[in-house]
Amino acid sequence: MSRIDENGFLEGSICNWIADHKNRHATVFTTIRKLNRECHRFLSGRAVDVTSELHTTTAVLFARLMELFQGMFIAVEHGMMSVSSVVFRAYLEAYFCLMAIHKDPTFLKEYLDQLHISRKGLVNRIRNSSSSSLDALRETLDDTLARDISETIKEQNIKPLKIEDVARRADCHDVYATAYAILSGAVHTTAWDLESYLDYDETKKAIQGFKYGPSDANSAKFLCLAGMVMAEALKTISSIFNEDRAQLCAGFTSQFQAALGEMPA
Repeated sequence: MSRIDENGFLEGSICNWIADHKNRHATVFTTIRKLNRECHRFLSGRAVDVTSELHTTTAVLFARLMELFQGMFIAVEHGMMSVSSVVFRAYLEAYFCLMAIHKDPTFLKEYLDQLHISRKGLVNRIRNSSSSSLDALRETLDDTLARDISETIKEQNIKPLKIEDVARRADCHDVYATAYAILSGAVHTTAWDLESYLDYDETKKAIQGFKYGPSDANSAKFLCLAGMVMAEALKTISSIFNEDRAQLCAGFTSQFQAALGEMPA
């Protein structure tokens, strides 16, 4: 049976491929599911002190991480590796932010203040656009609004944060320089990232055509790396809330490392 039919990745033949995929990497898939349940145990029914910017911000960041983690798992499960790469990059950004907040007490305010930078950028783009479709919207964005935003930024000395700087403050610049940079190709649809859709004959050194459908290329390795990030995030958020899951998370990390050690380089 074909790996995929007219239903694409949604249903039909893909279901058989998914079942086989899960069987071939049963240990990794099972460990990911167990880690996911532990993450839900942390967040489910949790009462957060909304007067604490630290607890509120890190709790919602962790919720975002969990959602991206599960979305990535579903995409990998279906063999949608390009989608997985796009989600993984967003996942790493959320992780960098959580770790930076944890490691650098001054970062939280800078992170929250980025709202003003984003507002300024959005307002300026709309006001500077010559597109007639934005005429009505431009009329609502007067000089006073733009000036107020700029004055707030100046008075509070708010500087734009670049994700590379966030990664540095999270002590994750090595991840930024490697995994994050590679994943960016999928996010920006670079020409070289589209090579995964080409049927390339290594012997003939020539393109034979194109291919479309599920792939398990490095899928288990992908999940192990994502799992290690999630285990570290769970340990960190637990520490922020004065709870100890260090041993639990170390156990998950060891399992993922062991699985990686059994895979071809």
